[in-house]
Amino acid sequence: MSKATVLNNVDHKSLKVDTRPESNDNNQVNRSLVHATEISELHKEFPLVFYKHPGTEQLQLHAILGLEKDENLFISQSGWNTRFVPALLARGPFSLGYKKVLEEGESPKDPVICIDTDDPRVNTEQGEDIFLQFGGEAPYLEYVKKALQTIDSGIQFDKTLFTLVESMDLLEPVSIQIKLSNVEEINFSDYYTINQQKLTTLAGESLSKLNQYGVLSLLYFVLSSMGNFQQLIALKNAKSAMF
Repeated sequence: MSKATVLNNVDHKSLKVDTRPESNDNNQVNRSLVHATEISELHKEFPLVFYKHPGTEQLQLHAILGLEKDENLFISQSGWNTRFVPALLARGPFSLGYKKVLEEGESPKDPVICIDTDDPRVNTEQGEDIFLQFGGEAPYLEYVKKALQTIDSGIQFDKTLFTLVESMDLLEPVSIQIKLSNVEEINFSDYYTINQQKLTTLAGESLSKLNQYGVLSLLYFVLSSMGNFQQLIALKNAKSAMF
């Protein structure tokens, strides 16, 4: 069970986080939940697809990282080979916590950064410093804070994105047949993408609404991200050729 405590530069002044790939099995995944606030960056690196939870019918947005279970083709022994990393994986052993609202009508408090001190990556010997010698925030903590802010604002933005694409019936099932050089075939038929024809033929009022909420450009980014499957296939074939 995790032990999340509010981060501070007194109790945690000597802590480090081991960011080496071998120290973190959480990065060894073939997909990652991502948020609307990340689309403008992540579409340059990964295929982005919508996923509808079979039980709840709730929509999610996923970045595809690999073509097999527990396979991340974008990470090597030296770390991530991409300019951008999904915030959920970039945050490391950190999370945001919210103080309870004690009285009715009281405004929610600003979130605080928490650290899971039981996470095996957290230590005092090796890794990235969290705080500088005299208590200031180290560059690594600034990086983590950006990831946490992306998640926090993304949770709200996701609702807007999903509501709009569903209300305008813009989703279509995507069935991608991937044929690899070793004759292995992979199917991505459980996912959804944006129906480009429906998007381009939307009435002016609907287009204006998408633009007003900052969603229109994101939908085109999601469509363009599908081209990243070619990069994924190239990485997979290169990996297979090594064995």
